[in-house]
Amino acid sequence: MTNEKNMQTKFYALGTLNYINMFNCADIEILDKVTERIYEIDDVLSAFKNDSDISKINNSAGRDFVDINKDTYDILEHAIHFSKLSSGCFDVTIGPLVKLWGIGKKTNYIPDDTEIAREMNKVDYRDILLDKVNIRATLRCEDQSIDLGGIAKGYAADEAKRILMENGVKHALINLGGNIVTLGTRVDGTPWKIGIQNPLMQTGQYIGVLSLEEKTIVTSGTNERFFIKDGIRYHHIIDRYTGYPSRSGLLSVTAVCDNSMYADALTTSLFTMGVDEGLKLLELIKEDAIFITDKMEVIMTNGLLEKFKITNTSIKSKRAGFYGN
Repeated sequence: MTNEKNMQTKFYALGTLNYINMFNCADIEILDKVTERIYEIDDVLSAFKNDSDISKINNSAGRDFVDINKDTYDILEHAIHFSKLSSGCFDVTIGPLVKLWGIGKKTNYIPDDTEIAREMNKVDYRDILLDKVNIRATLRCEDQSIDLGGIAKGYAADEAKRILMENGVKHALINLGGNIVTLGTRVDGTPWKIGIQNPLMQTGQYIGVLSLEEKTIVTSGTNERFFIKDGIRYHHIIDRYTGYPSRSGLLSVTAVCDNSMYADALTTSLFTMGVDEGLKLLELIKEDAIFITDKMEVIMTNGLLEKFKITNTSIKSKRAGFYGN
């Protein structure tokens, strides 16, 4: 899409389809800089590219440190920090369990308890070893592996916003596979309107709309990749403490933050924690979120009460009992 004042680019990276929309700016070179930067990040962080930093770390697990790009080092540092903050509910060494289940790749496969226990023993963020002086990393034990699927898109989205701002863009909407970043307001000065997906319906059917500016919005939910067997929904968000898809009583969590990487990691943590423990974490870090329970009840932090409008009249909602940002 392009006209005299607006421009959009659409491209595939980070395992998903991405959109960057600029308004009141039609400089194609800016969009080229953004896409080039995201491709760079994908090249070093992907677990599916043999020459990426993550593949090198995984292939050398339990043996040698490998030299890595500063992007990779920085994101691993942030991942470890968030793992500590979430008491391990967010853990990028979840790779062995993700591969075992193969949600979206295998056909309705449910591993047995022996397989799950074996792979759970390989999951521990404390086994990520970083060498800050030489910018190197490794994993403590063989057969461990890192999966940055819960944080890489957020990192890339923050980089996209940085490049747009540095090039003078005032109004933009970034969508990296559902990681939404709003830059400024809409051209007319009004907030951006962001729909929140109904987790039990097809993509594009919303339960409500957020009105925001200068924020990032990230949702993790059971509707993204899943299968249903014997009435049980098996989805892609694995609980590292049980080895099974999380059964926290939630269908989705949407985080609203200033930083997209932070929001990315936060939604995974909150989903696994469930409402009660998740709200304790949100109160501690002073961030906002919307929970949708398996009873289709919406629970939101007070900081979003004036910004989120439920459009589905069958949905019940209530405040969470404290003020976020």
